[in-house]
Amino acid sequence: MAWVIEEAEMRKKISGYILQFTRSDHEGRHIHVYQNGKELGVFDRVDGAIRGLDAHIGKSLRDALDEFIKELNERGF
Repeated sequence: MAWVIEEAEMRKKISGYILQFTRSDHEGRHIHVYQNGKELGVFDRVDGAIRGLDAHIGKSLRDALDEFIKELNERGF
């Protein structure tokens, strides 16, 4: 089995969180969220927090995701 490592189309640090988006990841729906070098989980642009991220959602992370999603939309993602 060959592993394919996709390059992030947008990666940004906001309020201490690293948010990473790759268009090919589930048709551009997923945003991977990292903090202190560890992945906290994934935010699905349709379904919300998944893969453990729900345990970390608070105002700071929600605001960071809102800012990131706004920028993604402005760039046509």
